[in-house]
Amino acid sequence: MTLRRSFIGIVVVVVVFIASYLTGQAAIKVPEREKVVRYGQVIRVRPEKFEEYKKYHAAVWPEVLDKIQQCNIRNYSIYHKDGFLFAYFEYTGDDFDADMEKMAADKKTQEWWEVMKPLQQPLETRAEGEWWANMEEVFHLD
Repeated sequence: MTLRRSFIGIVVVVVVFIASYLTGQAAIKVPEREKVVRYGQVIRVRPEKFEEYKKYHAAVWPEVLDKIQQCNIRNYSIYHKDGFLFAYFEYTGDDFDADMEKMAADKKTQEWWEVMKPLQQPLETRAEGEWWANMEEVFHLD
């Protein structure tokens, strides 16, 4: 019985393959891999404000989280070490600058940033226009 089931399974696969070949339509669609651009950023947190920073990030405002996702940012994390905050996120959209402008125009996000600003201290070496300094990726392994 097992041999017969295996044979039937093989016949079904062959028939599906031939049908898909003849019709020009794929029988099994493999999802395309999503385009992802990884970002790393760094900023200082004021030592006397670190506990307050953690408290806010334990309960980020839902509107801010929604806007981050609407702007095609995924897999977003912030780490702390010795007074530095390291942010990592993945961007999956088609126009990073337009999405960042959309985020910056959001009133609730602007309010969040005004609360965060006094808790943070940007690096002197950041590029013009940056608050969090963008970092160069030097290694990646999927």
